[in-house]
Amino acid sequence: MESERTSSAPLAIGSISLGSVPRIAVPITDECVEERLATARRWADIAELRVDMCGELAEDHIAAVSRTVRDAAMPLLVTVRCSRQGGAAALSNERRIALYRAAAPFADAVDVEIQSPIFDAVLDLATDRNLTTIASHHDFRLTPPDAELVELLERARSSGADIAKVAVTANSADDRNRLLDLLRSRAEQPMIAIAMGDHGAASRVFFPLCGSLVTYGFLGESVAPGQLSIQELRRELERYCPRMSGG
Repeated sequence: MESERTSSAPLAIGSISLGSVPRIAVPITDECVEERLATARRWADIAELRVDMCGELAEDHIAAVSRTVRDAAMPLLVTVRCSRQGGAAALSNERRIALYRAAAPFADAVDVEIQSPIFDAVLDLATDRNLTTIASHHDFRLTPPDAELVELLERARSSGADIAKVAVTANSADDRNRLLDLLRSRAEQPMIAIAMGDHGAASRVFFPLCGSLVTYGFLGESVAPGQLSIQELRRELERYCPRMSGG
């Protein structure tokens, strides 16, 4: 599938441009959503609705939560993560597609796993609505060999997805450094690179300074190993990238 985005079109999620400065995304669910959004707007740029982590998964409920985020004037990234890659709910492929469809009218972007059976269907849905697409891969055990990572990134590129996301577990400093080398060697490909775990915690701050488009912080409780709060992320990124304070 070819993306409708032209190579000259600016890359963005809603009103937030990508690439000029590091951007912060904060995962949210349907719990205390309005209260959390009020805080999130102060520290983050993008709200990621983790549909799989919501307490209620009825389609009309997910649509209503998505509308709430849109009405809060915060760009919305919708993710229905599969359980094999860290999703909180074991959902069938048909359910996941239905939930993406429910949220799509209020979304600015979607994230779907490169290796998921629903990958093409979700990209088609996003393309029809002109949503930014993130083709992702998550590994909570290790950092795969370089050749495997390159293959995943090539699949993301050939699919027409706007952004490739690789979030893997760094079990050593070498793992973290390999992922950084990969990020820097593929500067022409829009990418989000994250090294999870204790050895990768620094990647949350420094990878965005080396070209990773978005970093993820938590509000309330962490949803991934090594994740920092959005307040910590904002302070650290502004320390090393003064342009962030100017938007």
